[in-house]
Amino acid sequence: MRLAEINEVIKASPAIQIQSKITHLQRRAWNILLANAYNELPDKEVHVVSIAELAAKLGFDSNNHDHLKAMLRSLRNCEVEWNILGKDKKQEWGVAGLLAEARIRDGICFYQFSHTLRQKLYNPSVYAKLNLHLQNQFKSQYALILWEICFDYFDTKRGVGETPFISLDTFKSLMGLGETDYPEFKILSRDLIKVAIKEINDLTDYHVEVEYKRITRKVAELKFRIEKVKEISVQESIYPDIEDLPTVAVELVQADVNRPVAQKIASQEWEYVNPDKLPDPGTYADFAAYVSEKIEMSLDVAGMKNRAGYIIKAIRENYQNHEVRKAREIRAEKIKEKALEDLQTEFNAKRATILRQSIHAEPELIEQAAERITIPFVLKRLNEYDSVKEAYDESGLVKAQIDQMIIDAFCQEQMAPVIAAFEAEKAKILGRAQD
Repeated sequence: MRLAEINEVIKASPAIQIQSKITHLQRRAWNILLANAYNELPDKEVHVVSIAELAAKLGFDSNNHDHLKAMLRSLRNCEVEWNILGKDKKQEWGVAGLLAEARIRDGICFYQFSHTLRQKLYNPSVYAKLNLHLQNQFKSQYALILWEICFDYFDTKRGVGETPFISLDTFKSLMGLGETDYPEFKILSRDLIKVAIKEINDLTDYHVEVEYKRITRKVAELKFRIEKVKEISVQESIYPDIEDLPTVAVELVQADVNRPVAQKIASQEWEYVNPDKLPDPGTYADFAAYVSEKIEMSLDVAGMKNRAGYIIKAIRENYQNHEVRKAREIRAEKIKEKALEDLQTEFNAKRATILRQSIHAEPELIEQAAERITIPFVLKRLNEYDSVKEAYDESGLVKAQIDQMIIDAFCQEQMAPVIAAFEAEKAKILGRAQD
């Protein structure tokens, strides 16, 4: 029971792009139940959550079981069509109930998703991470739906995103409207679209706007754009005059060196250093690392009256402090080790996910992989069990060998980009450490 600690839901695009008259409460509740079950989806059919936690997450009175039962009953009876916009081109259209089953016993809610829907919900190739706390802030169900759709197309790296053009009929379906609802576009725009956009822009750190496409002077399609509102960093608010400076100059200005001198050092780089004092090639990763060391050295000088003057001279004359150098080397080594450890952990998690998905899709892979085992002591252990599946479930040695066989023989296509990314990032980490 850890629902209180879950702050976001990983939601597959097909599950965002659904057609149904789903209410605001139903959508919020389903998002919460999905977030609670997400990590168990590949291996478990029945998921559990305490009524108290579920009520708290929804903002309900935990003693009002009738209200919760009605909500669960409505999710069981609510049929949805998914992947309306077809963003996940590998997914087919389908229809299912939001929940296959729900029951409450001794303060615990037990619930299931349909088998087909469960397969599509876990680790989808196209998904969005949605903030569960934020969804409770929306008062309009249309604002929440539009927010999910826009965020589904948001590119976190670029800080922007846009939906494809959506026909009016499809847009109404996504909003859960009937064909006869809002027959005039100007009323739909005034009472639904503009209200939903305003609520998103007022409540979130994102700005949404709409673009119209007209056919014979009538609005026929809509496109929504979403952009992350620029946040002023602490650095910008404290040093507003250095935002356009090179990194080296910024660091120097923050260490009390005046701006013109900082710019001169940054622009000249190694030419600023006394030629007779230049460090041996490869001693530092780059000039920025050299400057950072001199700035750090200034922190250890007792009785210093002019820190800026010391830093400038330390850079020009290549002052040395072996204790500072050693401490920086130790920190760099620890950073490298941590980066490699995190990278390996991430790789192992991705490998495990690919394995789990492959076996889930084709259980016979376990048998096929076992037939490829040639190592005598692994075969001996395998033969001690009545079945391959039993050996796989109970023997770590057999499982490890079968998993490796599945990865090597049946998952090469899925693993290739993961391995390539792993090796590239590993080379980058080691390269930084060697510089």
